Amino acid sequence: MAAPRRVGILGAGWGTRVSVPAFRAAGWEVVGLWSRRPERAESEAARLAIPFFTGDASELIARADIDAVAVHTPPGTHLDLCRAAFAAGKHVLCDKPFAGDATEARALHGEAERSGLVAMINYEFRFTPLRLQIAQLLGEGAIGQFQYATFEVHTTNPMVQLERPWRLDPAQGGGLLNELGSHAIDRTRQWFGEITSVTAQLASFPPAGLAPGLVTEDVLSARMEIGGGGFTTLTMSWVADPPPGLQVTIVGSEGVLRARSSGSMLSEGEVWLGRSGETESTLLPRPPDEASFATANSAVAASERLIRAFAQGIEEGVSPAPDFSDGLQSQIVIDAIRASAAEGRTVELPA
Repeated sequence: MAAPRRVGILGAGWGTRVSVPAFRAAGWEVVGLWSRRPERAESEAARLAIPFFTGDASELIARADIDAVAVHTPPGTHLDLCRAAFAAGKHVLCDKPFAGDATEARALHGEAERSGLVAMINYEFRFTPLRLQIAQLLGEGAIGQFQYATFEVHTTNPMVQLERPWRLDPAQGGGLLNELGSHAIDRTRQWFGEITSVTAQLASFPPAGLAPGLVTEDVLSARMEIGGGGFTTLTMSWVADPPPGLQVTIVGSEGVLRARSSGSMLSEGEVWLGRSGETESTLLPRPPDEASFATANSAVAASERLIRAFAQGIEEGVSPAPDFSDGLQSQIVIDAIRASAAEGRTVELPA
């Protein structure tokens, strides 16, 4: 970076577990921390040697010694926090899911457009080596014209394991669709283009003893039509024990790509390529940087790459992808999946 960058972190969950080490690894100075619980802000700031902490978000956003804020809070808070940050002249990295619904997402996108500041959405797993490898193969036409793809993701519920109850609360934007499904939607858009319609079903299989107010969807099945042709099917759950992980099959006019990962984000795993007329698929060499990436905390490593793109965008005065338009489009798909499941019909997406 041409100049040091200084950031304020809004949120003491993902913000301190992942965002703080990722910003530091990317060469940024973490100036301050805000949490809805002041005692949490104080304890985490002390643990991470962050010089300033507060229970008042506006106090952190208004500081003259920060260039940007990273928003890692429930989606229903994003509009007010981002609006305040843009008004204060701060660049914004906003967590996913982008907003409470598409109406809020459109307002967020509009605020970013009017500000002229850099605004990115935290789809950090776009930057994993294997995901980029598949994007490159598709872009090079390795399997010809895309026809269809299947995604199967079966895992255990990380929110129960990590004791993050708000991410299980539908009133605060919790649930499988927002938490893991939003990443799957972004992966679909990154690889194949815009989604034009969805047909979906949702189901709940909550663990025993979970508070009634924390019951949300645990299983998702969706078919998504792609504007450039073809379709994808997505099956997800976080109630599989033991968890099989992620399986991807992408079929084109001239071959097939397959990927497998023990996790849900393709932050590690294997990729095979089979061409039409061949009897077997070939296990592809891992990208040169995949081995070192796999030994690190994948969320921190992916976030560091996103943050470096964020810094470059600030230098160049542009918002790199994934930007707020990506957040908006993903939110439109999330809303359409919920509507389709609730109403039992195919939902067409606006152009």
